[in-house]
Order: sequence, then structure tokens, then C-alpha cells
Amino acid sequence: MMEQNDFKNGQTTIQFYAGLKTIGGTIFEITYKNERLIADFGIVFQNNLLKGVQLRPQHVISDLKQLGVLPSIPNLFRSDELTGDTTIAISHLHLDHIGLLQYVHPDIPIIMSEESKALYGHLHAIGEESVDVDRQVKSVPFHQPIQVSAHIQVEFFPVNHDAPGTSAIRITTPDTTIVYTGDVRLHGDDVETANLPNVAGSPDILIIETTNVQADFLDKNPVIQSEADELIPALLKIDSTSIVFNIYHRNVRRLEILIEAARQKGKIIVFEPETAYLVQAYNMEASHVRYLLDDSNVSNQIHAIEPITVEELNSDFSQVWLQSSYHQMMTLLDLPVKGATYVHSNGVPLGSFDPMYEGLLEWVDKLGMGFVVLGVSGHASAAQIKWLADAMQAKVTIPLHGFTPELLQGPNQTFLPQTGVIYPISTLLKEIGPSSK
Repeated sequence: MMEQNDFKNGQTTIQFYAGLKTIGGTIFEITYKNERLIADFGIVFQNNLLKGVQLRPQHVISDLKQLGVLPSIPNLFRSDELTGDTTIAISHLHLDHIGLLQYVHPDIPIIMSEESKALYGHLHAIGEESVDVDRQVKSVPFHQPIQVSAHIQVEFFPVNHDAPGTSAIRITTPDTTIVYTGDVRLHGDDVETANLPNVAGSPDILIIETTNVQADFLDKNPVIQSEADELIPALLKIDSTSIVFNIYHRNVRRLEILIEAARQKGKIIVFEPETAYLVQAYNMEASHVRYLLDDSNVSNQIHAIEPITVEELNSDFSQVWLQSSYHQMMTLLDLPVKGATYVHSNGVPLGSFDPMYEGLLEWVDKLGMGFVVLGVSGHASAAQIKWLADAMQAKVTIPLHGFTPELLQGPNQTFLPQTGVIYPISTLLKEIGPSSK
């Protein structure tokens, strides 16, 4: 590994802290002299050591570093003294890309797209995010290069994913250009992701996600026209009288789909107050939309949607589609949910890799509900990722954010990095030859 003095020669280096051989947690760092750009800062879900364990308030940073939850990055966290020039750039607001921001020093700027900042502000208002939006989070417009330090420039490009404001990021230093795709998908109605090779150019290094690049999916190239076309018919076909569902707050479009499907089915749809706040913020309220009344501060901020009580739900539950997030499952003990269908719609827990997933299945079984997984992947298929990598024509392709990134081969050279190793970009470009493919 390079010594710290090796940074003094002005050579750009790259180091990966998370995101390799996994689909949870993405963090990497671009360094030039004493300037750093950290791209994404996500949580890894596979850590079971924190289940049921209380954090020690005075030792949170050091404890989480010892457990491998926080990466050992110097001069970055709340407990550190800052040196150098650091910026964090966020591709999108999923927890595996931003879940550790709460531990970052408040004087380090966090940049993201304008739409992402707007959603972050709403998530902050309902208590899901804690970084001071006005003080620390900065929005940047698409297609506008931003100088984040003396020698590091970034530019955000819109791409399609299941969160508003999702971006690919081009990072430029005096001796290299890097494009990071973030998470992307290529549905039939997409134009932004398909246009990325045209607007971002052919970089020295392409860092590309590989979530669906797995052996079972290598030859699949599903064309989905839109989430609505895929999900509304599937929701209408569920034959139980009532539906209990979860959703992911960062997928705002999914809320609109559920509201429309409930309207077509002739059902009242009832959201938890936090979700109703988002429905109101994005102007999706409708006559058949309600929120479950509680005494929270969030409920006090909802004015455009009518409340409903648990007692009122009990009186005619067959006419209701009800949201129940995993952390609110106790509420279902007071409702006649037996025989209903629980629709897991890409909500938390996000998948079988999440330690809470088994708990969700146990709850559903305990309450006598059916279980349906009904969602749309936010990720391009393996064939589409291969197309995108080929179209970008990078000198070196670095696949990550997938269980089997080695299955993706770039059009020229392909490199699989190791966590915690500092790689000079010049070395990657000079020394990686055909044998790396």
C-alpha cells in the first residue's frame, strides 16, 4: 500500500472502501494531492452484529469502525479534526449509497442533484435523515461542471433509477477522467441512461454497477415500458379483499402507482403519516387517500389528506389497502388482517440480504397473511449493463455493486479492485493489459 507521502506528487489515486462483491454499501475515494472526492457513502446491510445491540453514544464512531460498519477513512467523521479538502458526492438517496452520512463531520460539504436535495429535505422533515440540509447539503444542476476543489471537478448527469434525482457523476482531475454510473436501469421509456455515453464521453475509467450481472441473468434483457405498466395490472389481479403493503420512501413514483391502482380497484388507501407527508409534498393527494392518525409531529404537518383511526379501519377493513412498514408491524395486531395479502413492494427490508427479511416473513406467517413480492428492479439487466459498458468505451472498466462483478467484461481493459488498496490511476492505465479481462 502507498505511504501518505505518495500523495504529494499530484497523481490521482482511487481507493474503494465498500461496494465490492456485494450489492450493499458503495464508497470510493478519488484523491489528488490533499484534495479528496468521496463518491457515495452507503451502509452495508449484511452486518448482523448490530441487531438488538444499543450503541454507546460516546463511542459511536470508534465502535462502528471496529465492527466494520464505518470505513477507516481519516479526517472525515464527526470526531475527527479536519485536514485537507474533502467533498462527498452522492449519486442517489438509497440507503446503500447514503446510509452513513449521519456520521460525517458537519463541515464537509455533501453535493447531490437538485431533485435529490429536495427529496432529502422531505426525508429530513419526517425524521429519516439527520444531516442539516441547509448547512451541509448542496445541490448541483445537471450538465454543469462544478469545481469542488482546486484540482477536482465534477459534473452530474441524469440517469434512470427508482429514486428522484439519480445521477451518474463524471470526475475530472488534471490527469484523468472517471465516470461513475451510480445505479441505473434502461426501461423502454428511458432516454437519460441511454444517452449517458453521448453526454459523458469516453472516460479513462468507468465505474459501473453490476447488480443484475449474475449467472442466472446473463442473457436476459427485459424491456419494461414503465413501473406503472408493470405493477398496476399485477396489483389489480390480487384476489384477496385487503392488501397490506410496504414501500420504499425514496421511490416516490411507487406511491403514485399504488394510489392509482387503489383508485381503479375502488379501495381506500391508507398511508403511515411519514409516507402521507411525502404524498402531500409531491401533490399526489386524492379523495380515496387517507393517513393513519397518530400523535406524531408529522401528523400535525399533514393538511391536504384526511386522517383515519385504527377503530375506523376495523369497522370495514375489506375496503382498505393499508401501508405497514416493518417497524410498524405491531399495529397489525389490532386489525383483522388474517386472509389479507402482504405486498412486499421494494420496501425495507430491501431483500433477503437484509437481516430483517426473515423477521418480516415470520410476521406475515404469524398474522395469517399471504405474501407477494411485487416490485420492479431499479437496475438494468446484465445485457443492458454490458451494452452500457461497451458504449462508454472506457480505457479501463471497473465493475462493482454486485455479487459477481467479474462476469462483466469491459470493451477494453477490466479491473477488479480490492477494498482498502490505493491505486494510482496512471498505474491502472499503464499496467493493466489484456490478461485482466
